[in-house]
Amino acid sequence: MINKIKSVITTNFVILILALAAVLRLWNLNNIPPHLTPDEAALGYNAYSILKTGRDEHGQFLPLVFKSFGDYKPGLYIYATVPFVAVFGLNEWSVRLPSALAGIGIVYLIYLISKKLFTVHGSLFTLVALVAATNPWLIYFSRGAWEANLSLMLTLLGIYFFLRSLHTTYYILYSTVAFAATLLTYQGAKLSTAIVVALLVIVYWKDFWNISKKYLLSSFALGIIICMPLILGILQGEGGRLKIFSVFSYPRPVEYIQKMLNQNGEKIGGINYYVFHNEPYNFLRGIMGRWFNHFSGSFLFFEGDTANPRHSAPYQGMFLLSDIIILLYGLVVLLKSHAEGGYSISNLKSAKFILLWLVLSSLPAILSRDQVHAVRSLNMAIPLILIAGIGLVEVLKQLRIVNYVFFAFYFLVFIYFYDSYFIHLPKQNSKLWEYGYKQIVEVVKPIKNNYQKIIIQQSFAQPYIYFLFFEKYDPVRWQAQNNYVGSEFKGDVGYVTDIDNIFFEGIDWSRDRGKSGTLFVADPIRIPPHDSREGDEFTIVKEIKYLNGMDIAFRIIEIK
Repeated sequence: MINKIKSVITTNFVILILALAAVLRLWNLNNIPPHLTPDEAALGYNAYSILKTGRDEHGQFLPLVFKSFGDYKPGLYIYATVPFVAVFGLNEWSVRLPSALAGIGIVYLIYLISKKLFTVHGSLFTLVALVAATNPWLIYFSRGAWEANLSLMLTLLGIYFFLRSLHTTYYILYSTVAFAATLLTYQGAKLSTAIVVALLVIVYWKDFWNISKKYLLSSFALGIIICMPLILGILQGEGGRLKIFSVFSYPRPVEYIQKMLNQNGEKIGGINYYVFHNEPYNFLRGIMGRWFNHFSGSFLFFEGDTANPRHSAPYQGMFLLSDIIILLYGLVVLLKSHAEGGYSISNLKSAKFILLWLVLSSLPAILSRDQVHAVRSLNMAIPLILIAGIGLVEVLKQLRIVNYVFFAFYFLVFIYFYDSYFIHLPKQNSKLWEYGYKQIVEVVKPIKNNYQKIIIQQSFAQPYIYFLFFEKYDPVRWQAQNNYVGSEFKGDVGYVTDIDNIFFEGIDWSRDRGKSGTLFVADPIRIPPHDSREGDEFTIVKEIKYLNGMDIAFRIIEIK
């Protein structure tokens, strides 16, 4: 009877946690973050194009790898978006909803996985879910159309089915499908998924080989079949812009190295060069520096992804400040999983898997050019959350007054995060989210037929995709006129030059200010306010401001 009561309480608590996770991921989803990124708009428009025509924006029939801005994206997120576009229409909500739902699924899967990894303390499972539900890192990437977030959910699904397969062998087939699907979702999954699969096989080696060979061979063949389109795409050069983002694509210039060697009268090829200044050592130093950056207080607790501010909230790390306490507690307990007075980790294999995953999970990020990168290291959040859950149990074992103090602190820290993300981020960081392009479309669309030519400032923000998205431009018409131009920068993204009478060009105001009858759209740098005042020459149609209410994002000017 007591066990039944505990089970009911635990079940209800998990439901409440999932409800909290849903609120934090779904509330005001169309407005926070404050604007679609170009990638989000591209995912949405390609889903719309598939829904209407069965083809992507370039006219390819049901591709599994989509060409987008010159890059190549695995297409599972796009196909996952199609039903939501069909039901809710093409808008911010329908594009972000697959990721938000995946984010809720991540919380539940962490709960299920913790039940497979840990024993004794039933409260641990729900507390791990609570940490996951309120974790800033997971919330950030559940509230945007992030392919990495859907990939993470599939990774956790693969882990859960793998752990189940150690006792019920046919689950290895489900695990394989989930892991293979990550490769069809996100480019970075090629490495992040390989790390997880390798660790599971190594840590659970004996149990893994006890699985029926029939199921192992079937799962291997199934994985190859699912991944075959991706493998063929890579062979055809559709592997993504790896050379652009890889740290190995940025060796030091020879002139820089020689200038440094000149300080001691040395030359490239000398013994000191090979011992102290060689390029492999330089890369190793940079990679190790990036690894430590991902474990720094700045990244985890105080500043977040400083290299890519779009990936975190103002003055907020990837975890709550209160998580410092429970992470330290949890790490000590995990390292001493069988110590007297602690609760048992189910076995040393669980501890090894969590710790090794923590150590290696940032590898996709540290091999890139950025000093930190919250998207490519997203998998790192999971072992940290598992450790934090262990630490939270340890806190609860302390005196009651300690519990009260800690939870009061936890609540205040969470409110600080809530205020930073839901209140301040839209106003303070709207520029980082390309705010203003939707507003441009809303102004230009009703009046575009009044002009023979409309010129909009060209940029790597890909302004054309916002016109396709927010106008719900007929995919059949667009496929017929798509004029994508490759970038002049080798390996980088390209751009589109025009849609009907709307042209995307570089603007030189000293040259263009005399083009009578033309509507121009650009930022205040390209169209200086002091040289485009309302009057005989110009009509100010609209000035679009960022959400801080002060800075001008775009000026829409008609030349009379």
